[in-house]
This record gives sequence, structure tokens and C-alpha cells, in this order.
Amino acid sequence: MSFEEKTSEIEQGLKCQGCGAILTYQPGTSYLGCSYCGTRNEIADQLPENGRIESTDYKVFGAAMEELEDDRYSYLAEVVHCGNCGANSRLNAHITADLCAFCASPLIIDHQQKRIVKPHGVVPFGVDYKSAFGLLTQWAGKVWFAPNDFKRIFNARNDRLKGVYIPFWSYDADVNSDYVGSRGEYYYVTRTRRNSDGETEEYEERRTNWYPTSGTVYSQFKDIVISGSTSLPEKFSEKIGPWNLGYLRPFNEHYLSGFIAETFSVDHVKAATTARAIMDREIERQVENDIGGDTQDIDSIDSDFKSIKLKYILLPIWLSAYQYKGKSYQIMVNAFNGKVYGQRPYSFWKIAFLVLAILIVLYLLSFMG
Repeated sequence: MSFEEKTSEIEQGLKCQGCGAILTYQPGTSYLGCSYCGTRNEIADQLPENGRIESTDYKVFGAAMEELEDDRYSYLAEVVHCGNCGANSRLNAHITADLCAFCASPLIIDHQQKRIVKPHGVVPFGVDYKSAFGLLTQWAGKVWFAPNDFKRIFNARNDRLKGVYIPFWSYDADVNSDYVGSRGEYYYVTRTRRNSDGETEEYEERRTNWYPTSGTVYSQFKDIVISGSTSLPEKFSEKIGPWNLGYLRPFNEHYLSGFIAETFSVDHVKAATTARAIMDREIERQVENDIGGDTQDIDSIDSDFKSIKLKYILLPIWLSAYQYKGKSYQIMVNAFNGKVYGQRPYSFWKIAFLVLAILIVLYLLSFMG
């Protein structure tokens, strides 16, 4: 199927049969809705019999990425590139003008055709715009030492709160780890010393007996989730999580209607390095538990990673990007659980006046004393 045929098919499926408007996904539901006449269309998707979206073998997926012509792993979509922050996002075909969701810069939309990686699944939006905006304004109202101009940004609704699907990689692995180390067991001996008064006193001195040890631990990792985006702060996925992948649905473009979907800028190879570091730390913890004793010393761990699999998934956030005195800031609302995380400016004058007030109070107290 050509790009034009595919686009026409999708647009036809999104068109309201009642008034001809574009249907959009309604957060927290299983249907598309028309904001003009109220028409609803159920989204037809079906989970596998075991209720899980299966991961793909890491090597098989890597080979598929070298040739993205296979419809099982890719599809044609319109992707727009932000010249300011570099984000690449998929927009709905009917969008002709917009601001970048990540930096609030104007986008030049040329309806570029591109074959992109097809996600395994998507966690649909569960928090709607009204609820997300309420959470956002609550957060903004509680931040200390923020400039007044900053708080005024959120005094009324604005079109900079955008629903965005962020790309993530999810890794599974079975690992056998052989280790060599030592188990330390504490014991105590009684010693004597002189205290500050010159008197002799006894105390217990801790010592350690070390015993060589070795063994094997088996680790099974499931859904180690790594961000595939560089458009957001590096640790945002830790701050905005956790994510419940039990709500993951098979990828269906209808869930994207009315929202932006960023394409990954961190590929599966680089993300796997981050996932491996997380697994290595957990394996080390398991080895220490296996060694036992009061303390442990690990000489070496030789891990054999078997059955490495991955999923490419899209997770939902409401994102507000704004400019303040030439600097970009971002606030995110987890569109699954409502958690808010954001960047904010500080008012130099508010902080300075507080410090001055504290100094005056301290001076008066010392004078009165």
C-alpha cells in the first residue's frame, strides 16, 4: 500500500460520519469521539490470548532496523522536525501549523513522508486535558520563589499544554551470573583504652573473618523501561514514573489521533547499554545476597545474557513548554497517573528580599538580647 493510500485509509477511519470532522481519541476510554456532534467510534484492537504484548528478540529486531521496508516493523507517517530543539514528531495529517511541544518554537510543517519504526504497543491517555491543566496549575501555585510572570502563565488556559506520546524501550532478559568473592563474618574482641579522665575502660573492637566463596545466580528481568527521547530532561522518566505496562495496548494509530507522537532519538542499541547498567547493579545486589554473611567482597561477576528481548512502546504525557527570559522550561503531567514534574525559574529579587528580611530579624533579635 502506498503512502497516499495508507494516509487516505487512516483519514477515512478518523472522519466523523455525522459531520465530517476529525475524530480524536478520548482519554480514559476505548473510543474516538467527535467534539462537534458527539459521535463515538470504538477502537478495534485485541490483545493476544495470553494478555501480553510479546517482545521481539533483540537480534531479530536489530536486523529489521537495517531494512525498514518490512511492514511488521515499520509504517509510513508524516514527521516534522523542530529546527530549534531537534525533536522529531509525528503529527496528524490535517495539522498545518503548530508550536513544538518540547520548546514552544514555531514548526515549519512540510508534510514530509518517512518510514518509521512501528511501536509494539501504546499506553493510551488516561488523564484528560481539563484534569491535566488542573494538576499543572496546582503545581505552579505551590512553587516557591517563582517570578510573578511565571505564575501568570498558568492563570488561564493556554494552547501550550499538549498531549504527547514519548518513545520508550522496554527490555526483558534471562541472565546466568557466575561469581567469585569472599564472605565476611564479624567477631569482636575486648580491648582497653584510657578515656579523657585518664581512667582505663574496656571497649569492643570489631574484626572480620573472610571466607572464599563462589556461585551462580539466575536473574530474570521484565520491562526495564528506558527513555528513547533526548527532547526531555535526562532523568524525567524516573521523576514522572512509574508506568504500569499492564495497560499497554497493541499499537493502533487511532490512539494517536489528537495527540503528538515523538519518534525515538535514542536507538535500541544505546538504550540497551543503559538497561544493561541497571541489570548489572541488580545482579550485583543479588550476588551480595547469595554470598551472605555480614559483609561481602566481590572479585568478579561473569554474566551470560540469554533470551534478550525488547519492545518499542509509546507512553503518554501532557507537556507544557514555555520560554522565560530566553530560556526554555518544561512541565510534564504523567497522563496515566497524574504525577507532575517540572522545571521552573527562580526570582532573584524574591530570594534576595527573603535573605534581607532574615538578616534584619536576626539583627533585631541580637540587639534586643
